[in-house]
Amino acid sequence: MNRIRKVSSKIISEQEAVETFVKDGTRLRSGGIAVRKPFALLNEVVRQRKKDITLLLSGFTEDGDILVGAGVVNKLEGSYFGLEALGLAHNYRRAYEQGIPQKILIEEYSNFGMTMRFMAAAMGLPFMPTKTHLGSDLVKYNVLREKKAHVLEDPFTGEKVMLLPACHADVALVHAQRCDADGNLQVWGQIGDDEWGCRAAKVVVAEVEEVVDESIIRRDPNRTILPGFMVDAIVIAPFGSHPYQCQGYYDLDLEFRKMYASMTKTREGFLQYLEDWIYGVDSHQEYLKKLGSERLERLKAKPYFSEPVNYGY
Repeated sequence: MNRIRKVSSKIISEQEAVETFVKDGTRLRSGGIAVRKPFALLNEVVRQRKKDITLLLSGFTEDGDILVGAGVVNKLEGSYFGLEALGLAHNYRRAYEQGIPQKILIEEYSNFGMTMRFMAAAMGLPFMPTKTHLGSDLVKYNVLREKKAHVLEDPFTGEKVMLLPACHADVALVHAQRCDADGNLQVWGQIGDDEWGCRAAKVVVAEVEEVVDESIIRRDPNRTILPGFMVDAIVIAPFGSHPYQCQGYYDLDLEFRKMYASMTKTREGFLQYLEDWIYGVDSHQEYLKKLGSERLERLKAKPYFSEPVNYGY
């Protein structure tokens, strides 16, 4: 696949990005593990009422719960699914246990197992050997594939290893701190498996806090997790990861997350959440206006700089 795009065409709106790249039936990899989740794009996926999506992620929280509750997702490949310290993912439980709004299927792997699967796909390998699932019941239950793992003996040592199949994605969504106009994507703080998850996809849509000059990216190249030729589209979305945090830009909005956890205890409450925060706003910019400038200012990261680094030659 030719992944090189014209630089001038990469910066687009979240509406255009979702309409262009996220089709019904897409295998969609969402980014972020506990940080930098691409909510501006995910909310737009819901807003455009996509369907029959297979969601791929090492750990699902509100991102997966919203898509499941809205009827966008009917299949998942991943591991943990919950609201972390805030308790259960209520939409997920309703869908799995009661088929509300529809029955979903989930193929479970461990967090590390999913990362290994993304790594295999990124490297063009059919599988990845690991020991992470040895002795686990996870490999006994197949839902989406005839065989989800295979045990064999290492021909060099005779030890048992587990082979996990590569996990390919049609589209990967990722939130990052910044990139340049060509899409050279920079992240700092916790990266998780975003680099491997993006490299496992045919198309990458990057949601960023800001686009900066190429010279800034070049002066700090070790922060670049994806080169520009691998990024198909750029969506400029300040606070795009809200209510999650983005290091160097803003903190977690715990009040908002508590509100979500409370509202989604009932189906009626979740439908009200959709109306208030997704269907009831036309875009991410409208979402930010609804949050209010005072709240956003309160969440902004305070300056805390490390010792300077000399990038000169």
